Amino acid sequence: MVSLEREIHELNAPLHEFSLLHREEIVGHFGEDCPGTKEISRRNLPWHGEFLPVPPALLPTRAVERMSACHSALHRALDHLFDRRLNSSWRHLATALRLEETILRFVDTSRRPNWLTICRPDVVLSGDAVSIVEPNAGTSCGFVSEADVLGRLFEAAPAIGDYLQAVGARRDDAVAAVAAHLFRRLRQAGEPVSALILVMDFAADLQAYAGGYELMASELRRYGLRAEVAAVEDLEVGPSGVFHGGERCALLYRYAGEEPDPTDKFKLLAPLLDAARAGHVVIADELQDAIAANKTILAPLSEELDAGRLPRDLTDTLATFIPWTRVLEEARTNVDGALVDLPAWALAHRSELVLKPGSGFCGRGVTVGSEVDDTTWSKALDAALEASEAWIVQRLVVSHPTRSAIVRDSQLLSEESYVDYGYFAVDGSVPAVIRKNAPFGSKTRRVKLASVGPVFLV
Repeated sequence: MVSLEREIHELNAPLHEFSLLHREEIVGHFGEDCPGTKEISRRNLPWHGEFLPVPPALLPTRAVERMSACHSALHRALDHLFDRRLNSSWRHLATALRLEETILRFVDTSRRPNWLTICRPDVVLSGDAVSIVEPNAGTSCGFVSEADVLGRLFEAAPAIGDYLQAVGARRDDAVAAVAAHLFRRLRQAGEPVSALILVMDFAADLQAYAGGYELMASELRRYGLRAEVAAVEDLEVGPSGVFHGGERCALLYRYAGEEPDPTDKFKLLAPLLDAARAGHVVIADELQDAIAANKTILAPLSEELDAGRLPRDLTDTLATFIPWTRVLEEARTNVDGALVDLPAWALAHRSELVLKPGSGFCGRGVTVGSEVDDTTWSKALDAALEASEAWIVQRLVVSHPTRSAIVRDSQLLSEESYVDYGYFAVDGSVPAVIRKNAPFGSKTRRVKLASVGPVFLV
C-alpha cells in the first residue's frame, strides 16, 4: 500500500494540472477585482492572492480518520499523565508545563482540565505518519470560520467546483460543530438556546482583526445562535451575571487571546472568570483549559512515551504522532535510549531540531535548525535558556515539499513548498481540516502567516 504522503500527492497532482489547464478561467474568478476576490473582500477575509492556495488541497478520508484516532489517543494519554504522573494535581501540571506563578491565577484548580475540547492542532504528514507539532488549544482555533467560507467559495468557483464535484470531494463546516457544542453548553447551563452569546476579545485585538470576529459571529448565526461581537472592556459584571449593552449574556466565546498576559489582562478577565465559576455565565472553552494544553505539554507526553509508561495501545498510536520534545533547560534527558546533557546535545544536533517558545503563536520565535547556521542556532538556544518563559526543542518532522499555486498579477503561479495541516477538533470529533503553505517564493518549513486554505476529502 502506498504511503499516506504519496497518496496525497497522487490525489492533488491531477487537480493541480487541471487548474493549470483552466488557468484563465480560474484567474478570471480569483484575480484582482474578480468575482471570487470581491466575495472574499466583502467577507473581510485576507486570504486571497499571496495568502490563498488555488486550487485547494485534497486529502484521502483515511488521513482524517488517522488524525481522529490520534486525537482520541492524545486525550487518553493526557488523562493518564494527569492522573498517574501528576497525581491529578494542577500544581504538578503547572510544574510540568513550567508555568509562571502569575499564570495560575487564571486557573480553577478544583476541577480537572478539559484539555482539547475545541482546538486546532498543527500536524505534519510524513510518509505514513501523522505528527503533531503544536496543540493549539482553546477557543483561538484560528481560521475556523474562514475555512468554511472559502470552502463554499471553491465549491462555487468555475472549473475548480466542477472538478471537486466530479471526484466526489466533500467537506464539512467546522463552525457547525462549534455551534452544536455551544448549544450543548447553553442547555447544560439551563440557558435558553436563544440567549445572547458574545464572540469576544480585548478591544485592541478586535480593532486589529475585526473582520475575523465579525465573520465568526455571522457564521454562528448561520446555525441559529444569537451571536454578537464585544470587547472585554465593554462588559459589565454584576451579582447576577455578565451584561453587554444592558442585556445579560449567557455565553462568552473567546475567539482569540489564548495567551494570558499576567500583568495587563488578569484584572480584566478575573471578574469574568469569577462569574463563570459562580455559574452566572458560560465561557467556552474555559481559559484554564487552553493553559493546560500549552505547547510544553508535549514534553512530558514525549517523556512518558520514551520511558514506556503509557498503555500499549496508546504507545502504538502515539509513537509517531508525538515527536520527541523536551523543555529546554539545564538538565539531562533521554534521547534514543541514551542519557545526554540536553543543552549540549541540542547544540550539536541543530539540523534535527526545532526551537520554539512554549506559549507563542503566529510563529513567534520559532527557529528551524536546518534553516540557520551554527552561530544563529547557538544564540537562539542561549536566549531560550535565559528567558523567563519556557521554550521547547522538538525533533523536526521531515516531510516532502508539495506543489501549490496562487493567483498573482493575473497569473496562476505554481511552485513546490512545504505544508502542514491543521485539524479542527470539537468535543472529540474532527469536522474539518485546513492546509497551510510556506510563503510563496520561500521554501521554508516555517509555514506560519503564510497561505491557508480549506481541505476537501476524497
